[in-house]
Amino acid sequence: MSRSPGASAFERTLDRIGTEIVDGGLPAGTVCTVDELIAMAGHSRSVVREATRVLSGMGLLASKAHVGHTVQPSSSWDWLQPRVLRWALASGRRESTLLAIRELRTATEPESARLAAERRSDEDARELRVTSEALRAAAVRQDPTAFLEADLLLHRLIRRAAANPILDRVGDAVDEALRDRVDQLPGDGIDHHDAALHTDLASAIEAQDGERAAATMRVIILRTA
Repeated sequence: MSRSPGASAFERTLDRIGTEIVDGGLPAGTVCTVDELIAMAGHSRSVVREATRVLSGMGLLASKAHVGHTVQPSSSWDWLQPRVLRWALASGRRESTLLAIRELRTATEPESARLAAERRSDEDARELRVTSEALRAAAVRQDPTAFLEADLLLHRLIRRAAANPILDRVGDAVDEALRDRVDQLPGDGIDHHDAALHTDLASAIEAQDGERAAATMRVIILRTA
């Protein structure tokens, strides 16, 4: 996975090793010493040790004294970690990961929209309306950066209005899927109907129409397929 030129040695090392694991270059059960990981990443022992600590926290590695770092099976990974999803979307696991994210969104986002409609404050409704208008304006300008920012914010505002911390926990996965969707925009650019659906969603939440909000969210998710 490529990183920006300004990425730190730690970020580059984390991405290098994480990508190798997720893409299968280091299969489950592989045991790596710190020296082997230093040779792979091209950075210092302290940087590699910090990266392996983070990867262990994500479930990608298990460390044992005098043995090394053992690559864990994908069933042990923390799939709600944005970096894990990013590595998977850039790997041979892309299609299966997109399917899993879509299934997660289908299972959770319509309920978040319904709860947001029931629980939203006047300030929530105002912010959703303003953000949906910004999203639609970005679609008119065919500005993918502004569209992504507004799209991410709209979904975060819905999760905030839903006021369910467990549903909110899956939000990072949703954000990663939305970023990926904008990165993969077709040649004809942003679909105005998609933008209009987000305006309808914000309107349904403002009207406290939970069923319409949930139904509109389902359509939005289906269109991302």
